[in-house]
Amino acid sequence: MRIFWILTLGGALGVLGCGSSSMGTGGNAGSGGTGGSGGNGAAAPFITSVSWEAAAGCAQGQRSNVVVTVTATDADTNVANLIYSGSVSGCNGPIDGAVSTISCPNVATYPGTVMVSDPDGHDSAPVAFSVGVCETASCTTDPNTCN
Repeated sequence: MRIFWILTLGGALGVLGCGSSSMGTGGNAGSGGTGGSGGNGAAAPFITSVSWEAAAGCAQGQRSNVVVTVTATDADTNVANLIYSGSVSGCNGPIDGAVSTISCPNVATYPGTVMVSDPDGHDSAPVAFSVGVCETASCTTDPNTCN
Protein backbone atom coordinates (compact mmCIF):
# COMPACT_ATOMS: atom_id res chain seq x y z
CA MET A 1 0.00 0.00 0.00
CA ARG A 2 2.90 2.38 0.74
CA ILE A 3 4.30 1.83 -2.69
CA PHE A 4 0.91 2.76 -4.19
CA TRP A 5 0.85 6.09 -2.30
CA ILE A 6 4.47 6.85 -3.13
CA LEU A 7 3.80 6.27 -6.82
CA THR A 8 0.58 8.29 -6.68
CA LEU A 9 2.24 11.27 -4.93
CA GLY A 10 5.29 11.04 -7.16
CA GLY A 11 3.10 11.12 -10.24
CA ALA A 12 1.13 14.08 -8.89
CA LEU A 13 4.33 16.06 -8.29
CA GLY A 14 5.46 15.28 -11.81
CA VAL A 15 2.15 16.52 -13.23
CA LEU A 16 2.31 19.71 -11.13
CA GLY A 17 5.72 20.49 -12.55
CA CYS A 18 7.88 20.08 -9.48
CA GLY A 19 11.36 20.44 -10.93
CA SER A 20 10.17 19.88 -14.49
CA SER A 21 10.91 22.49 -17.11
CA SER A 22 8.55 20.94 -19.63
CA MET A 23 5.39 21.76 -17.68
CA GLY A 24 5.20 25.55 -18.23
CA THR A 25 6.25 28.69 -16.42
CA GLY A 26 3.61 28.88 -13.72
CA GLY A 27 1.96 32.11 -14.88
CA ASN A 28 2.57 35.79 -14.32
CA ALA A 29 3.18 37.52 -11.01
CA GLY A 30 0.32 39.57 -9.58
CA SER A 31 0.16 43.34 -9.94
CA GLY A 32 0.29 44.09 -6.21
CA GLY A 33 -3.33 44.90 -5.49
CA THR A 34 -5.62 47.79 -6.15
CA GLY A 35 -6.03 51.24 -4.68
CA GLY A 36 -7.69 51.51 -1.30
CA SER A 37 -5.98 48.43 0.07
CA GLY A 38 -3.43 50.34 2.12
CA GLY A 39 -0.19 49.37 0.53
CA ASN A 40 2.68 50.89 -1.41
CA GLY A 41 0.80 53.86 -2.80
CA ALA A 42 2.23 57.25 -3.58
CA ALA A 43 -0.72 59.42 -2.55
CA ALA A 44 -0.80 61.29 0.75
CA PRO A 45 -3.92 61.50 2.91
CA PHE A 46 -6.00 64.67 2.70
CA ILE A 47 -8.04 66.12 5.56
CA THR A 48 -11.35 67.47 4.27
CA SER A 49 -12.87 68.66 7.55
CA VAL A 50 -12.53 68.83 11.31
CA SER A 51 -15.50 69.17 13.62
CA TRP A 52 -15.84 69.39 17.39
CA GLU A 53 -18.82 69.00 19.67
CA ALA A 54 -19.03 70.13 23.29
CA ALA A 55 -20.61 67.74 25.77
CA ALA A 56 -24.17 68.39 26.82
CA GLY A 57 -24.31 70.53 29.94
CA CYS A 58 -20.99 72.24 29.17
CA ALA A 59 -20.46 75.39 31.24
CA GLN A 60 -17.84 78.11 31.04
CA GLY A 61 -15.03 77.54 33.54
CA GLN A 62 -15.90 73.87 34.05
CA ARG A 63 -13.88 71.10 32.42
CA SER A 64 -15.90 68.96 30.01
CA ASN A 65 -15.43 66.63 27.10
CA VAL A 66 -15.25 67.66 23.47
CA VAL A 67 -15.59 65.11 20.68
CA VAL A 68 -13.28 65.89 17.75
CA THR A 69 -14.04 64.27 14.39
CA VAL A 70 -11.50 64.34 11.55
CA THR A 71 -12.67 63.46 8.06
CA ALA A 72 -9.88 62.41 5.70
CA THR A 73 -9.39 60.60 2.40
CA ASP A 74 -6.49 58.86 0.71
CA ALA A 75 -6.56 57.82 -2.94
CA ASP A 76 -4.62 54.59 -2.38
CA THR A 77 -5.31 53.67 1.25
CA ASN A 78 -8.47 52.49 2.96
CA VAL A 79 -9.55 55.19 5.44
CA ALA A 80 -9.72 52.52 8.17
CA ASN A 81 -5.92 52.22 7.88
CA LEU A 82 -5.15 55.92 8.34
CA ILE A 83 -3.23 57.10 11.41
CA TYR A 84 -4.40 60.26 13.18
CA SER A 85 -2.28 62.51 15.37
CA GLY A 86 -2.90 65.86 16.93
CA SER A 87 -3.77 67.80 20.01
CA VAL A 88 -5.59 70.85 21.29
CA SER A 89 -3.42 73.12 23.41
CA GLY A 90 -4.75 73.49 26.96
CA CYS A 91 -6.96 70.40 26.65
CA ASN A 92 -6.24 66.89 27.89
CA GLY A 93 -6.06 63.89 25.59
CA PRO A 94 -4.68 63.28 22.14
CA ILE A 95 -6.43 63.30 18.81
CA ASP A 96 -5.49 59.76 17.82
CA GLY A 97 -8.40 58.54 15.72
CA ALA A 98 -11.03 59.67 13.26
CA VAL A 99 -13.14 60.38 16.37
CA SER A 100 -11.39 61.37 19.61
CA THR A 101 -12.59 62.72 22.93
CA ILE A 102 -10.56 65.41 24.64
CA SER A 103 -11.27 67.36 27.83
CA CYS A 104 -11.06 71.16 27.93
CA PRO A 105 -11.34 73.57 30.91
CA ASN A 106 -13.63 75.97 28.98
CA VAL A 107 -12.03 79.24 29.99
CA ALA A 108 -10.62 80.32 26.60
CA THR A 109 -10.38 79.41 22.95
CA TYR A 110 -7.96 76.52 22.42
CA PRO A 111 -5.85 76.14 19.27
CA GLY A 112 -5.50 72.65 17.86
CA THR A 113 -3.67 70.90 15.06
CA VAL A 114 -4.29 67.52 13.45
CA MET A 115 -2.46 65.50 10.81
CA VAL A 116 -3.21 62.16 9.14
CA SER A 117 -0.64 59.62 7.92
CA ASP A 118 -0.93 56.43 5.93
CA PRO A 119 0.93 53.15 6.50
CA ASP A 120 3.27 54.02 3.59
CA GLY A 121 4.67 57.02 5.50
CA HIS A 122 2.84 59.78 3.64
CA ASP A 123 1.51 62.67 5.74
CA SER A 124 -1.34 65.07 5.12
CA ALA A 125 -0.81 68.77 5.49
CA PRO A 126 -1.44 69.70 9.11
CA VAL A 127 -4.77 71.41 9.72
CA ALA A 128 -5.12 74.06 12.41
CA PHE A 129 -8.43 74.81 14.09
CA SER A 130 -9.68 76.44 17.30
CA VAL A 131 -12.12 75.08 19.87
CA GLY A 132 -14.12 77.79 21.61
CA VAL A 133 -15.69 77.60 25.06
CA CYS A 134 -18.50 75.01 24.98
CA GLU A 135 -18.51 75.31 21.21
CA THR A 136 -19.89 72.91 18.63
CA ALA A 137 -18.52 73.82 15.19
CA SER A 138 -16.53 72.62 12.22
CA CYS A 139 -14.19 73.76 9.50
CA THR A 140 -13.32 72.54 6.02
CA THR A 141 -10.13 72.63 3.99
CA ASP A 142 -11.83 73.35 0.64
CA PRO A 143 -12.71 76.11 0.92
CA ASN A 144 -10.36 76.60 3.83
CA THR A 145 -12.41 77.70 6.82
CA CYS A 146 -9.91 76.24 9.30
CA ASN A 147 -7.28 78.55 10.81
